[in-house]
Amino acid sequence: MTDLLDRTDPQARGSREGRTARRAEILARLGEIEHHLGDPWDRHNPVGFAALLAADDAAELPAEALRRYHRLGINAEFVPADLGGRLAGLDALGLLLRPLFRRDVTLAVGGALTSFMASMMIWLNGDEAQQRRAADTLLDGGVMTIAFQQFAHGNDFVNDEFRAARTPAGTVMSGRKAAVNNAEHADLLVAFARTGPGSDDSSHTLLLTAPAELPAGRVRYTGRYRTDAVRGLRIAGLEFDDCPVPEDAVVGGWGRGIPLGLRAFPVTHATVPSMVLGLADTALRTATRFALEKGAFSRPVTEVPMARNALAGTFADLLVCDSLALAATRALHLVPEHSNVLSAVAKYLVPKLVGEALYHLSVVMGDAFHTRSGDHAIFQKHVRDLAMVTFGHVSSAVCQATIAPCLPGIAAAPWTAERAAPDALFRPYGPVPPIDAERLAGFGGEDGLCAYAVRAAAGGLRVEDGELGAVLREQAAVLLDELAEIRAAALELDSGDGQFTASVRAFPLTDRYALALAAVSCLGVWLNADAEHEAYSARPEWLALALDRLLRRLGRTTAPLPASVEAALCEEVLRRADEDRSYDLYDVRLAG
Repeated sequence: MTDLLDRTDPQARGSREGRTARRAEILARLGEIEHHLGDPWDRHNPVGFAALLAADDAAELPAEALRRYHRLGINAEFVPADLGGRLAGLDALGLLLRPLFRRDVTLAVGGALTSFMASMMIWLNGDEAQQRRAADTLLDGGVMTIAFQQFAHGNDFVNDEFRAARTPAGTVMSGRKAAVNNAEHADLLVAFARTGPGSDDSSHTLLLTAPAELPAGRVRYTGRYRTDAVRGLRIAGLEFDDCPVPEDAVVGGWGRGIPLGLRAFPVTHATVPSMVLGLADTALRTATRFALEKGAFSRPVTEVPMARNALAGTFADLLVCDSLALAATRALHLVPEHSNVLSAVAKYLVPKLVGEALYHLSVVMGDAFHTRSGDHAIFQKHVRDLAMVTFGHVSSAVCQATIAPCLPGIAAAPWTAERAAPDALFRPYGPVPPIDAERLAGFGGEDGLCAYAVRAAAGGLRVEDGELGAVLREQAAVLLDELAEIRAAALELDSGDGQFTASVRAFPLTDRYALALAAVSCLGVWLNADAEHEAYSARPEWLALALDRLLRRLGRTTAPLPASVEAALCEEVLRRADEDRSYDLYDVRLAG
């Protein structure tokens, strides 16, 4: 099994020097991608918002954007380095694909995301020859797709419609899938096929095939599947008619499809939310530009309470999401035993917070929230597209069902300093070791973030005296009280009959738990911020507003924030709009 990242010098890993070097490399690549895609607001840019909206209206993939995607070699970003690619950790991948989501979800999904999800199944589970084949295909500009999304079976991939059987003549596939992205254009297909009865761990097999190399007439495409959002995606039905497939198509062993798939899901569940923050960046930027350019208010934006609250609050929510996404993606490398829970939390909460934030911005956008033409039409397109790309093959309920069974065990474990998540979990750009697929497959159901919060509070918070410092200390104390209540409630869930996930108390508790972990992630990012390179992350104002919003969502109240906090975040929103800086933890320069 190949490593998912070049191994760095062990002495440099986690050091300031290693972090600085990785930061420079990642930011240089991000700048290259932004530069070649150009200013999205430029109406003459063939890959700007005007052209992308026109392609969406025509229900087509944006051709010039795809050409630039391949000229930039973005497929290499999710191919392991020892196979010739550039994969530098899943935390970096989320950041590097934000420019695509910033511009167009159709481009991001049609060009990168589906191939990434398919290839991850091979990097984690395939043999050397299968990995080599997938890498060569992607590095040559090819396309991979994956067939596991369900429409007829409530998004439950173990009820997949493909079937495979061993016959005296070899392995054959049959069955039909109603909707597979890039089905007619994929060079390689990764598919789950039923190979046994029931729905246990041996009922499915994972297969890798090249549709163009299969016998003519045994593979059929059943017409394009139209969607209300991301309209340009080339989704089509795919049908196999007792089609022979090569014996080397089986990935990871016959009947092992479910455990192999579950091994890869935490990777995609953690990484996709990080990518989607590019979409949220454009939404906040569009609302800010609208307020400034159109004179939406008779006074400066900073003097209009509802506008100030919307802009500052949305910015704080994006920093919350980025903090959680950072912890989830870095956990894949650093503490993979925590990843099935933390990834599910990110997959559940980030789309929810981003969706709420977009609608919160309606108080700034007014009627322009719905416009389908002109300079601000990208806003409503991103609103439409968000639900489809974040739902994917796993719904919020599935994520909650992943978290709930782990809560009693997490609550019963000691929340001691020794069990706390490492500080490195919250440090952007810090070097990470390769993913250990076997540890990732362990489904430990562990959580070091609760213990981290306890340890951080015990060590004291590095805040200055004064009103804001007092607020932060109170917020930390309230967060600890909330974690204690979640712990007590989780211990009561386990009735010993294994049926507690069906309890009416289980799902609301997963929501509380997810919000609490997001708050701990923010605290971790703030405590570990590098004042030289992450100056804004080290400031207390964003943390105070982020914690205030999360605690209020949890039904908790703390002392009112000083008025200067919201004003400071609103001013930061305006500064980043004026200087074309990103609305995330990284505060990087963007193209226009």
